Amino acid sequence: MREQTRPQPAADQHSSPRLFLRVLFLLVLATLLAYPLPLPWKVAAPALGIAAVVVSIVGLARARRAREAGSLRAIFVLGLVVSLFFVVTALAQVAFWPLTAEYEQCMRSALTHTAQERCTADYEQRLQDLSNILRR
Repeated sequence: MREQTRPQPAADQHSSPRLFLRVLFLLVLATLLAYPLPLPWKVAAPALGIAAVVVSIVGLARARRAREAGSLRAIFVLGLVVSLFFVVTALAQVAFWPLTAEYEQCMRSALTHTAQERCTADYEQRLQDLSNILRR
C-alpha cells in the first residue's frame, strides 16, 4: 500500500506571516516614536502608520492562507486597528499644521505648569473655533 501524505509547506511559507508580524511590530513602534516629534518630522508618523496598515493586511492574508493559529490573525487585526488609529490622529495633527505648530512653539517656551496649561487651553479653544466654523 502506498500512503499519501500532504505536502509540507516550505520553510519560508511558515516564516512569512511571522516575518510580517516582526515588520508590523517595528512599524508600529516606529510610528509610536515618530508621533510626538515636532513638525515637520511629525509627517513621518502617518507615513509609517500607512506602511503598518499595509503590512497588517498582507500579513493577515498570509496568515490566513498558511492556516496559522487564530491568535496570530488576531494580532494582525489588532495591529491594523492600532495603525489606523495612529494614522487618523497623526493626519489630523498634520492637517491642522499652523495650529499644531503654534501649540508646539508655545509649549517649548512655556516654563511653568500654568503656562503649559494655558497653551493647551488655547490650542483646544482654537480647534473648537475651527470646528464650529466647519459645522456651519
